[in-house]
Amino acid sequence: MADSSDNQPGFFVRLKQHHLYGVAVVYAVVAGFLIQLASRALPAFGWGGAFPAVIIILGAGFPIVVALAWTLVKPKDPTKYTRWQKLHWKLNASVSVLVVAAAAVSGVFALHLDQRHEARLIAEQAAAHPAAAAPVFNPPEDTLVVLPFTNLDNDPKQQYFSDGITEELTNALGQNAALTVIAWDTASHYRNSSETPTVIGKALNVANLVHGSIEREGGQVRVIAELVNTRTGAQIWSSHYDDTLANIFQVQDKISAAIAQALQVKFASLGTAPTVNPQAHDLVLQARALMDKAHTAAPFEQARTLYQQAIALDQDYADAHSGLARAWNDLTQFSTLPLKDALPKLREEANKALALDPHNVNALIELANADVAEGKTAEARAGYQRALAIDPSNANAHLDYGNVLPLKQALAQDLEAVQLDPDDATAQNNLAIYELDLGKYAQALAPLQALVRLDPHSADSAFALALTYSLLHRNQDAVKAFDLTEPNTGLAKALAAAGLLSYQSLLDPKLHVQALAAVEALGRRADLDPASMYDVIQLELALGQNPTALEQLPKFCASFPVACSDISISPVWLPLRGDPRFRQLVQKYDTVSKPQQ
Repeated sequence: MADSSDNQPGFFVRLKQHHLYGVAVVYAVVAGFLIQLASRALPAFGWGGAFPAVIIILGAGFPIVVALAWTLVKPKDPTKYTRWQKLHWKLNASVSVLVVAAAAVSGVFALHLDQRHEARLIAEQAAAHPAAAAPVFNPPEDTLVVLPFTNLDNDPKQQYFSDGITEELTNALGQNAALTVIAWDTASHYRNSSETPTVIGKALNVANLVHGSIEREGGQVRVIAELVNTRTGAQIWSSHYDDTLANIFQVQDKISAAIAQALQVKFASLGTAPTVNPQAHDLVLQARALMDKAHTAAPFEQARTLYQQAIALDQDYADAHSGLARAWNDLTQFSTLPLKDALPKLREEANKALALDPHNVNALIELANADVAEGKTAEARAGYQRALAIDPSNANAHLDYGNVLPLKQALAQDLEAVQLDPDDATAQNNLAIYELDLGKYAQALAPLQALVRLDPHSADSAFALALTYSLLHRNQDAVKAFDLTEPNTGLAKALAAAGLLSYQSLLDPKLHVQALAAVEALGRRADLDPASMYDVIQLELALGQNPTALEQLPKFCASFPVACSDISISPVWLPLRGDPRFRQLVQKYDTVSKPQQ
């Protein structure tokens, strides 16, 4: 006879009969949802301390649920279910459905409570730390921007007139040492802006904003000006002025004095404002408008002619002489005019301007630039310092002064220029150069990207960006740099094409011969100005043509000395260091790395 124990099911079979596997899994799932719900919901109601009790209760409940499940055995024959077992299974199925539904609802509810809780925490933190929630707009009290005055003549061709008057007013206010005035180059980008004074103030970090309108009719001019507090948007002062065009400088002085009085600072008067020949003044404004946007020789040539016409009408017009001096200087960079031929003419006009107006800042800057070109570093420093003493808000003076200073001092001057004129391409270019000279290649990317944005039609900006990517061993990005520009002249297009091909050849050596041919063709162009010659030499170095580059470098430095002022430390010239001929150029032109004498 077999033992009766042989008829008893095994342990694991009995576990299955009692549904202990299913009970354990369901309990674990439900407990997990409840724990998540409690962890998120309880803190939202301020009951975070009760969370450990939930864990203890759910843990203690597990053996109880298992014990209850053991009391129910599933018969092999469903027809032999007792009434209690049938009811139990129905309840079990119903409860399972309810548990799943409750888990889904609890998950949504927990997420909602969690979001509300996070929002409440953020609000509480913002209330406790308002400075962290929103930066406080608190610009220096002495900061100011003059937005382009509206041209009420309703003739777009007359825009140069209202812009010119606004630029002159900006320069006049900048000569007040008690004020820091944003440069016209940056302010001009807000012409016809729909932004509020507060938004513009935050963008430029200035406390005060001047705007207005200009209308001329015949020989008369009306200027309406308003001073606004950018933090509150409230008007501080406003007035209108009616006068003759011959007295336009007196009108500008009256506006400057009124603004100084409204801001409770001393008016920096540099003497009695002169009368001006209206026709000569109009020609000067046209010339400035051309030069402000020029990137090729033609506009500078037109401006030079306009300045000469203005001088013919009014020999005693100081600004016409200083403007002509600047035109001569710029033509040496954007045309094939030799520097040695332009410098005597530049000095002649700048000295005439100073004889007529000893405080003519532009004349002082141009004379200092001439000193730099002739290697007279000490005289140049003195000239820039004198210009900045008269007009501390002159961004160009800060930029040019940096060219004759040791590197760290030069960087400080350029940062001043960037603060005064953040939208000036030259300021961003110089900032990038100083970062490169300091070996901070990655930091140079931001100003170079700004340069491409500000000067998209110039191939030079792409060359500088490509070189920097190459120094960072990012040759793919160096190639892409040329896709960011839109050259609009034949020379610029040829430069960009050769640059693109040269940097592509660094990735694909099979293109080397083709790239070299394109660069050699550029070198033979008759319209190759000094700035473009710099780009060609850069490509020759990238293609390994060091002897050719070194042959051209003396000519480049002679025609553009300021570009060689950092020749000893610029990474552009890394392949040439150590060559005796290169060291001779360093001795002759380098000023940035030398201590100030």
